[in-house]
Amino acid sequence: MTRTRTLLLAASCTLAGAAGAFGTGAISSLAHGFHHGGAGFGRAVHVEAVVPSRTGNDFVTVTYDRGKVTGVSGDQLTIREGTADATYDTKTFTVPDGAVAKWGSDSHSLSALSVGDRVVVVRTPSKTRVLAGPDRTEGVRRHR
Repeated sequence: MTRTRTLLLAASCTLAGAAGAFGTGAISSLAHGFHHGGAGFGRAVHVEAVVPSRTGNDFVTVTYDRGKVTGVSGDQLTIREGTADATYDTKTFTVPDGAVAKWGSDSHSLSALSVGDRVVVVRTPSKTRVLAGPDRTEGVRRHR
């Protein structure tokens, strides 16, 4: 299977899982992606997907934003999306209490995040989740 085809298959499976069970299971799936150097969508920095709702009677938009933390203030999280050499966008999100999962931290608050942390923000109309890992320059190795 070609790399492009594999990535499309992985993205489709991740979106299907997020649509069907956006709760803990889908979030855990995305969080597991940090272990492999990404979070479900490979190198994508922004993804919007329209998927059937849990009831199947309508549709919802799920968004995925990946980047590095540039600021945390109160319930606001600002990230820079892009690569080391190019910025795609800078976005600020309002993050509810308990929506943060950070490697190596028991805290689920936004204050657990630091400038430079790698994050993925996943949003639906009813939920926001922030998955965070340390900056790769801190010695976290990637394996394949």
